[in-house]
Amino acid sequence: MKILCFLSGNILSGKEFVALDVIRSWKAAGHNVEVAFVGWHDGKFQHQLTEMNIPSHPIKLGWYYLRQWKWSLDSLMNYVPAIVQFRKLQKQLNPDVIYMDSYRQIILLKPFLKKKVVFHVHDPHAFSSREAKMIQLADSAVDKYVAVSDFIKNDLIACGVSADKVSVVYNGTHLPANIIKKYMPDGVLRIGLIGQILERKGHEDVLEAISQLVSNIKCKVLIYGKGDEVYILKLKSLIANKQLTPYVEWKGFEADKNKVYDSIDVVVAATRNDEPFALVALEAGAYRVPIIATRSGGFVESIVDGETGFIVEKNNPAMIQDKLLYLYNTTGLLSTMGDAAFNNIKTNFSLVAMQAGMNKIITA
Repeated sequence: MKILCFLSGNILSGKEFVALDVIRSWKAAGHNVEVAFVGWHDGKFQHQLTEMNIPSHPIKLGWYYLRQWKWSLDSLMNYVPAIVQFRKLQKQLNPDVIYMDSYRQIILLKPFLKKKVVFHVHDPHAFSSREAKMIQLADSAVDKYVAVSDFIKNDLIACGVSADKVSVVYNGTHLPANIIKKYMPDGVLRIGLIGQILERKGHEDVLEAISQLVSNIKCKVLIYGKGDEVYILKLKSLIANKQLTPYVEWKGFEADKNKVYDSIDVVVAATRNDEPFALVALEAGAYRVPIIATRSGGFVESIVDGETGFIVEKNNPAMIQDKLLYLYNTTGLLSTMGDAAFNNIKTNFSLVAMQAGMNKIITA
């Protein structure tokens, strides 16, 4: 088959990693794949495509925002050239299917989409009447939705999408070989915060929990990722005010997953909004690291509460504190939960299963 992808991200993040895994499987299956993506980017995603020998086409097809007039003006100035570029690419490849990951590009290209459209949905939209209307506007151009969780499927149905058009394919992750996990070296509980550093991710709730723990246990917080610089400054001020500086390490973005998960004993994901289906839960389990996560969207589908990790309520530092203390004080629990988390990922959320599901949908 000939598959044309149009992807919306301008950084290499969660859904871009999922797309790369999907594209890699299509190529391995013998499909002819080319990728268009939003032209304002940092080059990292295109570099990954180049390494995979996938033809890539940056196209400056941008969305419009009332409060970001410079961005919107740039998008408007590039709209006609972007449409010309896309139509030329579509005509040259003559794809059997067009794979997309955002309603924005679907709406902007709606009059020009001439083939079957598969929309891979990673985020909820029913929380906002405006977002729901955007899904409804895109819907007539979409032949099939792929939801990353039952939570997202139900969200799409709440937006007005027919349930018959939605299939669930859970994200999958790589299973590293020969992981021998050593927990709490020197008796220190190493707590990982992994991913984008944004207010909705709840870093403050974790730091509040840690501030109540440091007098009772030996622990260290390792913060991996990049994000909102204003929010990062706010967190650093909070850390200083609570005298947590000796207990916190800022690690930045680290691409080597082995290095990340070898350095921590437990992940805490204190997300304050509804998380559609976070890859961090899958990655942590694959590396035998338990996770404490909020009762948020897809987390409840990937974590077995009390077996592979713990589910806590949103905006509740006390519950996070309680679970961390329990892990610290219960001999062997980190190892038991880590093994259970690995087996859960191996059985239910492998990369092979995700790729098989996507191949089945794309060829249907």
